[in-house]
Amino acid sequence: MRAALIPSSRVLAVLALAAAGCSRDGSPEATHQAPAAIEQPRTEAELTTVKLTVEAVGRLGLQSVAARTESAASTRTLGGDVVVPEGRGVVVTAPVAGTLIDTAGARPGARVRAGERLMTLAPLNSAERDQRIEAQRAVSVAEAEELAARQRLQRLEQLLKDGAASVRGVEEGRAQHQVAAAALTAARERLAGVSKSTGAQGEIIVSAPFDGVVQRVSAVDGQPVAASAALLELAQVDTLWVRVPVYAGDADDIDANRAASVRRLGATAAPMRATRVMAPLSGDSAAASIDLFYSLKSAGTPLRPGERVLVELPLKTSGQGLVVPAAAVLYDIHGDTWVYEDLGGNAYARRRIQVARHAGDLAVITRGIAEGTKVVTDGAAELFGTEFGAGH
Repeated sequence: MRAALIPSSRVLAVLALAAAGCSRDGSPEATHQAPAAIEQPRTEAELTTVKLTVEAVGRLGLQSVAARTESAASTRTLGGDVVVPEGRGVVVTAPVAGTLIDTAGARPGARVRAGERLMTLAPLNSAERDQRIEAQRAVSVAEAEELAARQRLQRLEQLLKDGAASVRGVEEGRAQHQVAAAALTAARERLAGVSKSTGAQGEIIVSAPFDGVVQRVSAVDGQPVAASAALLELAQVDTLWVRVPVYAGDADDIDANRAASVRRLGATAAPMRATRVMAPLSGDSAAASIDLFYSLKSAGTPLRPGERVLVELPLKTSGQGLVVPAAAVLYDIHGDTWVYEDLGGNAYARRRIQVARHAGDLAVITRGIAEGTKVVTDGAAELFGTEFGAGH
């Protein structure tokens, strides 16, 4: 007889029933084992707690305030340009016609001090080359005249004692000596000034009028220049301005009485505080914008004229938000923001936060801490250094 063919689907069903029967007989099923197990997991906020002694808290000068919800000024972030303030950039010109023989001190981008040599100019006119010689001759003449007047006064005073001269003659001699002494003083001061501005061979030294940075150089060694020709441009950058173009229709929304925050593009450091200043009125009709100017101290900052920055402008409107003093906010090397929570008992924990904006001396926090959390303000940077081994 021919064997009957059993469909494959029926075979699979029989096998499934057999497997189920084996399971019902009490044989244990194989349990799944995880490839890794995490024991005692901790969140980021629980990683580090800094505990200090009472003496250490006193040395670091730690002060804490509670985070609170209050009305804070709204802000608007726009792009700005770093510029040299009006009147802080000058063009140094040639005092006389001549030939440049040394321009090593005038390198673009170099920081110079007031009175520092920038260039040396050999005058074309012989009279201008001989200024130092003439000043020395004038001093010699004045010294001789002062000596003669002093000796004459001494003789008159002796004759007056002997009864051979009048009081009027002594007074006239004393006046002549005072005139000669004044002329000698003036001659010596002129020689000192000429010596500072001229070399031994009569060359004229072009010096920096103030502390600043050489922006550009317009002449090179060996180049003949005319009198009053531009030699270089010098900018005083101890204080810089930030020019912010603002749409003319939004200008009235900006609060001129509050400070703005300036940040470099891609910077991870804390923003810099800038105050509104009065400046020449300017704008761009094509962009329908007007220019606002803010002043900031550049000492210790890498900002330079012409650099593009982000400016957070304060608005006249305000909104509710969780705020802490800006001094409490710390920035790490990656630009992340942190505060230290005061846990009590001289214990402090570092908490990651997110800053929405700065409103004057306050930072508006969107997450990371709750209202009422005590955070360190004074001494927060020192506490940060203590945690990572740089504190005392």
